[in-house]
Amino acid sequence: MSLGWVIAGTFGELMLAFFLFMIAVFAGGGLANGNSLSQRQILLLDLSMLALPASAVVSAGVVIYLYITDAGPAAYWWYGLPAAVVVLYALFVSSIKR
Repeated sequence: MSLGWVIAGTFGELMLAFFLFMIAVFAGGGLANGNSLSQRQILLLDLSMLALPASAVVSAGVVIYLYITDAGPAAYWWYGLPAAVVVLYALFVSSIKR
């Protein structure tokens, strides 16, 4: 693993964390404004404001830890964790809109 790519990837993940927070806030606010949602749906929308950016921060932290412990290049796959969380969030939001 290259230190340059770890720094660049970590910077990208932290920028992505801010973007995911904005997506969760505005999407959740838009859904909650026009629809009558259950308490469970509101709770999940509220938690997604923290879970989406946290997934990016956690993945950056894992890659840094794996770099320190001399892991191989496969550790870069951890940068894909937020993509999986966003897919789950998109499925949840689309199920609310129906």
